[in-house]
Amino acid sequence: MDTNSINYASIISPILSFIFSIILGGLSGVLVFWVRFAKYQQKVDRLEIENEKSHTIMNEFRTDIATLKEFKVQAQKFIDKNIYKSSSPLSLTEFGQELITKSGFQQIFDKEKDNIATLLAQKHPSTKYDVQEMARELMDNLKEYPAFSPIKSYAYNTGNDFGQILRAGAIILRDYYLSLHPEISN
Repeated sequence: MDTNSINYASIISPILSFIFSIILGGLSGVLVFWVRFAKYQQKVDRLEIENEKSHTIMNEFRTDIATLKEFKVQAQKFIDKNIYKSSSPLSLTEFGQELITKSGFQQIFDKEKDNIATLLAQKHPSTKYDVQEMARELMDNLKEYPAFSPIKSYAYNTGNDFGQILRAGAIILRDYYLSLHPEISN
């Protein structure tokens, strides 16, 4: 019997040892997995927090930029008060008319008015106020319009502001555009 038990023990012992090492290896594998998973989870959590902070900061920037844009518009209107009469609708002051005439804007506009009116139409103004404000915005963005180069020379030689001449021209553009679109009635 002693030999049978030795044989039995000699067979069971390696099997148990093998099973025990598999279980131990599996447990250590699971433990390593959970440790690494916890590290990655911490990184993901940290990135989510940083992402939320970034969104908050971006929203603050957007608000600040909108405020600055509004300030710019209001400041520009204040600066341009010497070219516009504050009436409804806006009209040019004597100085504004003088800028249009002496700078050569009127002659250039007469040649380019259909092209410029097409650019304004692409903004889809639906009210007279829209036409007026979009015309001013458009003229501010046409500083590199090739046909306006002679106006740049005039502005340089006389010390006038090129942008202000174009913004005065926005009233001429507004009136021309409204004459082309009588359906815009309010």
